[in-house]
Amino acid sequence: MNRRNIGLALAALVVLAVLAGVVTNDESNRPAEQQTVQDQAQDQEQTAAAQPQPEVAQPEPQPQTVPADDARPQPQADPYEALLARLTIAPESDHGIDYDRGDYPTWNLTERSGCNVRELVLIAEASSISEVDQGCTPIDGIWLSWYDDKASGNPSDIHVDHMVPLAEAHDSGAARWSPERKRDFANDFDLPAALTAVSAASNRDKRADDPAEWRPPRRAAWCQYAHDWIAVKLKWSLTADRDEVDALREMLQTCPANYQRPPERPDRRPTVVFIDDQPQQQDAASGDPETPVGVYASCDDAEAAGLERRRGSSGASRGFPAELVPSAGDGDHDGVVCEQ
Repeated sequence: MNRRNIGLALAALVVLAVLAGVVTNDESNRPAEQQTVQDQAQDQEQTAAAQPQPEVAQPEPQPQTVPADDARPQPQADPYEALLARLTIAPESDHGIDYDRGDYPTWNLTERSGCNVRELVLIAEASSISEVDQGCTPIDGIWLSWYDDKASGNPSDIHVDHMVPLAEAHDSGAARWSPERKRDFANDFDLPAALTAVSAASNRDKRADDPAEWRPPRRAAWCQYAHDWIAVKLKWSLTADRDEVDALREMLQTCPANYQRPPERPDRRPTVVFIDDQPQQQDAASGDPETPVGVYASCDDAEAAGLERRRGSSGASRGFPAELVPSAGDGDHDGVVCEQ
């Protein structure tokens, strides 16, 4: 081989060696670069995990809408049952003290122009009234008896009823009261429910019965009647027996949802008209035997005049002589009417 060929061969070998080195160096370096990128990614993940993360605002909870079918109304307390629950249930008893109507004197005089309690009730509960005489007796007026829906323009046709009759109160705890407390109960003008102006017929029919024995003939009056009865017994701490409570519960079920007691006018002040009653006094003084002195149109008028009561034939109750109150019935024909 000549020198020239040897030189070319050596040159070729050098070129091949250089190329092989470049390729080897490239292949050895590639995995190192890939590993570095992976390590960096891992390092970034670890660094990010170690650093505190910013708080992300959470959406406020929204109220859930309950479908109408799933709505369950909360049970409401029955106001009528709550009213009845306040009554003390106990059997009636006079505690060995016989009832005497005279122990419960009625129609005290008041501080208002010489008016007594009965007259103030008539004035307060009249549908309309404009005049009274100097003795506070109504001269005109219209009264609607809410027990039976009967109207009258004559105050003598109207009775002032004790919502809880005196005899009923006596057997419900009043028997052991002091005389002063008995008098105050019989003249309770402060509680509108205690005394009410009604027709004489309904008052006589009621007598001393409780709601288990008598109710107003007008069914629409039952709601007010039951409310007023309970109000009186609660104010005066009187008891009620079980039949009475059952009857009251039934009557309260007739109350409309928006029931409100009708208002009264206790401060109403009709015009006072002075009337000369001298001729009446002369007639009374004449002593006409056919006309008894002091004839009264009703039992209430006789009571208001202070007429003394008499015992009836049974001796267990008191009333007025029949000839002095001819309008009243004498059921037992003993000559004494208005017995209580």
